[in-house]
Amino acid sequence: QVVQHSHQEWEMDAQGVTTVAGLGKVSFINLLDVYSHVSIDSHACPNASHPKSQEYQRVLRRAFIRYGLPEQISLDHDSAFYDNKSASPFPSVIHLWLIGLGIQVRFIHKRPPLEHSRIERHHQTIAGQAFEGQTFADIAALQRSLQARLLFLNQEYPTRALDEHPPFRAFPQARHSGRPYALDAEEQLLDLQRIYAYLQAGRWFRQVSAVGIFSLGGYGYNATTQFAEQIVEITFNATTRKLICLPEKSNAAFQFDIQGLTKSALMGSTLTLPGYVPYQL
Repeated sequence: QVVQHSHQEWEMDAQGVTTVAGLGKVSFINLLDVYSHVSIDSHACPNASHPKSQEYQRVLRRAFIRYGLPEQISLDHDSAFYDNKSASPFPSVIHLWLIGLGIQVRFIHKRPPLEHSRIERHHQTIAGQAFEGQTFADIAALQRSLQARLLFLNQEYPTRALDEHPPFRAFPQARHSGRPYALDAEEQLLDLQRIYAYLQAGRWFRQVSAVGIFSLGGYGYNATTQFAEQIVEITFNATTRKLICLPEKSNAAFQFDIQGLTKSALMGSTLTLPGYVPYQL
């Protein structure tokens, strides 16, 4: 679908490990609005070659506070977002969390630069503007530099694609999506019914182990040794909130209560954000 307005789609990606003077190895998570070219956020993850889903949730929450909720976020097949080790992938925690917040998730089908070319170029822009050639005493100083350069890029730096205007001048409406978010309201915004409806349309296949266990979404389920070494077809009933499992050698299905599908599990243990940046709710 062609993107037609601001905050219709954000691209999110981790740049990968970069050596920053004074800090060593740092990985950066960057977000960019496709339509307006607004630099949404940049988050430094020290001593992390592969940021965890909690780091992505942290930077997304900060972005939601500033810009509101987008309609859609596009992602690659990084293991933080996508079960790329399975031929029948179950949605990740961050995928389900975004769906619960009313944000659609789009996974790219082609490798950059055929897709995600904007965010790949944006990595280079952020690096050149915010930290290359500079030395930082701590991660907080680096993050302050990132935030300051994002503000400069959005308010002052001319963009060729926008007739040499900065994004906020070309698209004043890009300052907020119109879909408000606040940390203390996240639990109310998170609608499990959206997730139930999404999962009900899915179907997954898992191999039961020799001791009768199969794994789905990072949780183990005991199918008993009666079904050892069999493939089970798994669907989800949104009404009962149960997994329906049909083994390959039987017409009798069995059920499990789905694990991990609670607000607390999807939101994580804490909603605190880094204290080195001021926030206006």
